[in-house]
Amino acid sequence: MTGGPGAICLQGGRELTAPCDEMDRAVLDRCTGTVVVLAGAARPGSDYAGASARTVAHYRRLGAAVEVVPDPRDGHAAALAALHDEVGLVVLPGGSPGGLLDVLTGRPSSAASTIAERLVAMWEAGTVISGASAGAMVLCAHTATPDRSGGLAAGLDLVAGVAIPHWSPGSERRWSLPDSLLWGLPECGGVLIENGSMVGVGQGTASVRVEGTWRAIDRRRPEPVLG
Repeated sequence: MTGGPGAICLQGGRELTAPCDEMDRAVLDRCTGTVVVLAGAARPGSDYAGASARTVAHYRRLGAAVEVVPDPRDGHAAALAALHDEVGLVVLPGGSPGGLLDVLTGRPSSAASTIAERLVAMWEAGTVISGASAGAMVLCAHTATPDRSGGLAAGLDLVAGVAIPHWSPGSERRWSLPDSLLWGLPECGGVLIENGSMVGVGQGTASVRVEGTWRAIDRRRPEPVLG
């Protein structure tokens, strides 16, 4: 950890595939230490194990050392212990945004902190966090929950606004969203945020909507983060 906030990568989905390699290498370039995967957007059991295994295989192929955070639903203390100070990057793959919020914000009566509180503290100390689809959604101030009520829930608030994964121009119309800051995240692409700046990464064209107007996020040079 570096002693300052870490970078954040919001990815639109179809993660852990070859078209994401360039984007994920850019994320890895910004971290030191172990990579850990927290597949809390997956269902317990074989779904969690499968999502974890795919993430491990992808990042090992990119040359990283990767560990799996045990499912917090099976043992909160063990999951917290896996989020230790030597972690350089936390990866949150996609799945259910509502389910991931439950995993991150749940607190057994004996727990000193939630997983979300631990992640926020790690990020503030310099850990990089990369979230894809549901993982990107929960990192924002508010999280759409199409898998549940379809409304908005409070997110971790590391990034302002609301993330829209699997985005293409106009696709956000199927969501019931306020006229506020929105991140349009294409599959295999997204936005990298660090030191108060943002830059488009990966495939497609990541975009941001401010006061009802969309614009592309520059892929060549960083610009100030909005919101």
